Amino acid sequence: MYQEPELLPPGRTRGRAAVSNAASRFDRHARHAFDDGWSTIEEAGPGPRTTVEPDASRTVIARNSSPDVPFDRAINPYRGCEHGCIY
Repeated sequence: MYQEPELLPPGRTRGRAAVSNAASRFDRHARHAFDDGWSTIEEAGPGPRTTVEPDASRTVIARNSSPDVPFDRAINPYRGCEHGCIY
């Protein structure tokens, strides 16, 4: 049976992580918000359309010979994604 999780009341909850992320006087860099002229999401307009293209892959097994990865084969049923992934 699924139960809805209880929602925490808005505001500060003691004992649950940091309440703020204020910069310390020992930080090397100071950051300040400002209007840089970029448009908001509503003003940006629609993004590029997603396209589907045929792929002539011969196998779903991707081979890997990198010393940084602890395995030499992986299942990779797609090439790239709409987020710009190359793997």
